[in-house]
Amino acid sequence: MQVSKFLKPGLLVSIEVSSGENWPFTIGYVSEDFKSIICDLLLDHHHQVEVKSGNELAIVYSAEDGIYNFKAKVSDVEYDPLKLNLTLTEDAAHTQRREFFRLIRPFVRARYHAISGPKDMSDAKLIEAPVKDLSGNGIAFIISTEDELPPGTPLATKIELSNGRVVSLIGEVIRCIPNEPVFGKSLLCVHFSVIEERDRDRIIGHLFREQLDRAGRKRRMYRRG
Repeated sequence: MQVSKFLKPGLLVSIEVSSGENWPFTIGYVSEDFKSIICDLLLDHHHQVEVKSGNELAIVYSAEDGIYNFKAKVSDVEYDPLKLNLTLTEDAAHTQRREFFRLIRPFVRARYHAISGPKDMSDAKLIEAPVKDLSGNGIAFIISTEDELPPGTPLATKIELSNGRVVSLIGEVIRCIPNEPVFGKSLLCVHFSVIEERDRDRIIGHLFREQLDRAGRKRRMYRRG
């Protein structure tokens, strides 16, 4: 696998420091031979990340075509803010992305905010926007054209499902489509880069139940007609 295709400064990745424990990082530096990289923690929770020199971990990059997993060893650790100096030990392994159905205009409340570091993670900064569609892999917001964000921008995202449960995740802007769905608006397409699988399952479960409910309403309307 050609790692230079993926590993570059600014890339949003998830680092699995132990089984089931994943944290969002951005890549700050990549050596010319792509063997040594430095990653910066996006959250202000460095005291909760238990990692030390010599630890082996996994760097996970979630792309539209699947998941890329890099094995690495910790060379050095810096704090305040947390930085990991990593040495890659294996080539990337690729897993095909799971396909999920996408529901148009789901009954959810969703908010987002662009982030560049721990100070940008405050809930008070989250912006609410109408949702065009939602799946287990991503979401599309309808925003004003002047609020467009460049591809690759990390987003703190909260999705409130109909039962009141809130799912928090970190997404990445894939593209902005101007004048879509109407003139003067843009479609902000976001891929879920850092998300707990249980939260993904909650989103999928919500969409499945809403789809069944919509189908039931259509059948009732058809019978009355």
